[in-house]
Amino acid sequence: MLPVLFAVLQFSSASIQADVASSRVAAVEYDGSAGQTQIATPRFSDPEVSIDGRIDESVWDAAPLLTGFTQYDPSEGVPASQQTEVRVFVSDDAIFFAIKAFESDPSGIRATMTERDEVTRSNDYVRVILDTFNDQRRAYAFSVNPYGVQQDGIWLEGGSSGHRGGGSFGGSFSRPPIDDNPDFIWDSGGRLTDQGYQVEIRIPFKSVRFAELPVQSWGIQVIRRTQRNGYQESWAPSFANQPNKLLEAGKLLDLRDLDPGLFMEINPVVTGSLDGALDDNDAFFRDDPTGDFGLNLTYGLTSNLTLDGTVNPDFSQVEADAGQIAVNERFALFFQEKRPFFLEGTEIFGLPRQLVFTRTIVDPITGAKLTGKVGGASVGYLGAVDEAGDDGSTYVNLVRLRQDIGAASTLGAIYTDRTRSSADFNRVTGLDARFVLARRYTLQVQGAGSWDRDDGGATQSGSLLYAQLARAGRGLTFSGLFEDISTNFSPESGFIRRLAEAHTQGQASYSWYGGRGALVERWGPSVDVQAYWDHDAFWDGNRWKEAEARLTMSLSLRNNLSVWFTARRSEFSSPADNYDGLITRPGGVITSFVPDKDLFDGLNGFNVFMFASGWERLRGRISADLKEVPIFYGGDPVDVADSWGGEISLTILPSRFLSMEAAVRHAVLNHKDGTRYSSATIPRIKAQYQFNRALFLRGTLEYASAERGDLRAPDTGPLESCDEDGCEPLDGSDGNDILVEALLSYEPSPGTVFFLGYTRQVEDSRRFGFEAVQPTADGLFAKLSYRFRM
Repeated sequence: MLPVLFAVLQFSSASIQADVASSRVAAVEYDGSAGQTQIATPRFSDPEVSIDGRIDESVWDAAPLLTGFTQYDPSEGVPASQQTEVRVFVSDDAIFFAIKAFESDPSGIRATMTERDEVTRSNDYVRVILDTFNDQRRAYAFSVNPYGVQQDGIWLEGGSSGHRGGGSFGGSFSRPPIDDNPDFIWDSGGRLTDQGYQVEIRIPFKSVRFAELPVQSWGIQVIRRTQRNGYQESWAPSFANQPNKLLEAGKLLDLRDLDPGLFMEINPVVTGSLDGALDDNDAFFRDDPTGDFGLNLTYGLTSNLTLDGTVNPDFSQVEADAGQIAVNERFALFFQEKRPFFLEGTEIFGLPRQLVFTRTIVDPITGAKLTGKVGGASVGYLGAVDEAGDDGSTYVNLVRLRQDIGAASTLGAIYTDRTRSSADFNRVTGLDARFVLARRYTLQVQGAGSWDRDDGGATQSGSLLYAQLARAGRGLTFSGLFEDISTNFSPESGFIRRLAEAHTQGQASYSWYGGRGALVERWGPSVDVQAYWDHDAFWDGNRWKEAEARLTMSLSLRNNLSVWFTARRSEFSSPADNYDGLITRPGGVITSFVPDKDLFDGLNGFNVFMFASGWERLRGRISADLKEVPIFYGGDPVDVADSWGGEISLTILPSRFLSMEAAVRHAVLNHKDGTRYSSATIPRIKAQYQFNRALFLRGTLEYASAERGDLRAPDTGPLESCDEDGCEPLDGSDGNDILVEALLSYEPSPGTVFFLGYTRQVEDSRRFGFEAVQPTADGLFAKLSYRFRM
């Protein structure tokens, strides 16, 4: 017995000594440029690491060293302009990274104390991409600037930047298909040094989903962006002719017995508000203060399945949607989803055409969601009870399945249901697939059908078909698209800007490259041709109702300055019966109005856009356009106008704590005789002081001025719309609205927040008059929430 006990004690002592001595052993180096991207991942129990960006703990000396970064933009495959070193290991409950970003000119580092999720706009940063299911389709993206400020999101191959429903084909690291809205709990620290900057990262296993396997591998990629010159570099070499960037990633091997432990989050939310508005007598009054309590729950069923629930959720908006000019718009404007409950797991519901748009759930009182991955299948369910509207509750159910096929392809199904009563519903079912072919081509297809029943029991059905083929490449890229949406297709749970149409589009571009540091680092032309038909007209073989051809020349210049020049030619037409009910009165005689079709042929337009992000204290973009555009009534053209306008947006950074943004959008439409039809101007000023990574104070001032004249025919005078009740002139409109916002925000970690904000809306009696202004609404609100994690 004694020899056995002695042997056990001897073995335990040796294990402890080996763990302690591991920090004294030279780490294994993995040179990405030499293809050494398969990492034997060490595991250290209870490492004593302070996440402060100092990288001075001995455990880092034993961690694998990732070196050999190569540039992928603007030059491709050449050694990185600056050296970067990464170390990585796992513990019992987290994965750790230490990154040294060397810089030959430390004064050129772009770093500010900005708010969370604003890192990549104007700061230098490093980004760690973890493909935790090792499926080359979905990954976590963790970005950190030199001060350790965080930005995170989900990389979804086949999605578009910012997600918002898909539509692009893979991405590049220059324009990644990342949804930045989901927020995860992780630790980071960073600091500037006389050799560049250093960051440390700790990502708990509770914060990510991964497969339930005793031994597994994760995909890993690390990229670095230098803001002053726009250079982008990666550890595993990246090439533009690969449409699926996750296929290029390296591997973290031999990850054993990963256990997130009990994963439960409880997030109580308390909100309060005091609102004011004008009454019917134009007197300003305030309601009594109101308060509310909500509760969000998250439970990890397994390491790869998560159940979310909410009761009386807080879906308040912290800040108003950014101003958009809508004087001559034919279609609905798109506003991004910002509400936290809907954002978790939202990438599973991504589709080429957006059949799930959660902002259609306007005022939910309760909701539940199940998301995750089982084997090669991603699953998602979202249910909610929406009390918006006057017709009682709407019950919403969304179901999504997506199966991995081969190395990078997928096959998916979708079902959406909005039921208001047993005889009033909208339902959509669909299939979609994404295929990566020959490691260069991507094919996406989608088909869907809808069934819509009204209160009277009548049911209408419709269909959607979509297909797009794209080629990735460093020089030549192209894509072709076909889409057909039948007349009665109605996706009430989604967002599709144009319905009941057929659409074809072809794009091609070619790029030439200068050497690194050349005045012109990349340039080349692109062509975009597209056409739209009414659904029935397309299948009857009739001519398109709208077509456009665009030629663009792009230039990427030294020091992160980009310029685009675009020339376009377009034409429009509508069937004569679309104008039924429109009349004019030339000489006092009532005359039906049908425009001359030749009026809308051969409309020309020109645009220039410039973006600059290389200066230390100033970022900006400028665009200007001059074009001929139709004036629309509904979706049909009635006249042609000369349009000119543009936008100027500047970001000023006086210090690392203070940022200011000034922007103005302006658009003018003039009739061909020189008279004014419409004018819109939206100036916006925002200033923000970031006291530290968690606390900031922000103020915003926006003035939205828009005026539109009466609609009239080109030669015969004002237009009127007539029905059985008579005729009404199509009068113009005007508005001069001022929005003032102030927000104090304290957010030490996602879900744990305190907001105190004030918003005031004011109407100006005269365009930029500032003489007789009247408040129309205001609101004071507060929000307090805490995210308990177990």
